[in-house]
Amino acid sequence: MKNPLPLLSITVPEGTEAFLSLDDLQENAHGASNHLKATLRATGQRDPILVQRCPDGTYRIRDGNRRVAAARSLLWPDIRALVYEGLSEDAWALIVAGVHNRSENPVEEARLYQRLLHTLTIEGIAANTGVLVQVIRARVSLLALPDDILDLVGTRVLALSIAERAAKLQGPYLLEAIRQIRAQAQSDQAFTAKQLKDITVVRSAALGARLLAAAPPLPTLIPPADVLAVEVRELCERRNIPVADLLQVLGQTSTPVATSAPSSRGSAARAHLNTCYFQGNIPSPHHH
Repeated sequence: MKNPLPLLSITVPEGTEAFLSLDDLQENAHGASNHLKATLRATGQRDPILVQRCPDGTYRIRDGNRRVAAARSLLWPDIRALVYEGLSEDAWALIVAGVHNRSENPVEEARLYQRLLHTLTIEGIAANTGVLVQVIRARVSLLALPDDILDLVGTRVLALSIAERAAKLQGPYLLEAIRQIRAQAQSDQAFTAKQLKDITVVRSAALGARLLAAAPPLPTLIPPADVLAVEVRELCERRNIPVADLLQVLGQTSTPVATSAPSSRGSAARAHLNTCYFQGNIPSPHHH
């Protein structure tokens, strides 16, 4: 494993500003958002794109693919760019990370941090870019989401804060969040914080159930018959049925244990005894 390199030891030259014909550029993007096109139309290009001049004279876009796509859709002839030559990948990651520290593209920012993590620690990136460690961690966590979901981050479908929270889910809960986000995107509706909360509530409930199932069973301290007696008394109260009436019915429908018919005095005594027991006036037979 490589030792983390101090970011300040990398020397980055200044780029050369130029206007490049869109015919000389090939963007790598799924298309420009309507919001970005509207911004370019209304305010123009505020920041130059970053390109690398290749030995064969062509240009490779390092940052600004969507702006190139938006400019092309607006039929612009050219676009303002900063041109660099002969940079290492670490130097490029640094340049673009500095740009995205001031931009609104958290996904590209996440990919740049991921690239820098090959040679730097998160603390090293934070110290030399001015980005908080927790922000870097949150951005990198976005990369747990598939590309089609990442394309939605920052749009009306998926807010950045919700995307970062969804990316922290795992297993079936992450898959369910992805499924719901895709469904919302198809109907051009926002995936809301409530929908994410519903998924996390299910996750918490499932975790609690697993912990409860793994716990050892509680020792049986109360005889089962006593527990049943309490349950029957509570049920009689809810149904507004006197316990004595229930005992009378049970006495009539139970199977006789002797061939001779019990005397009426014995039946009355048993009914009275059972009534007293259910009312808690005598101890359980288990205590005799």
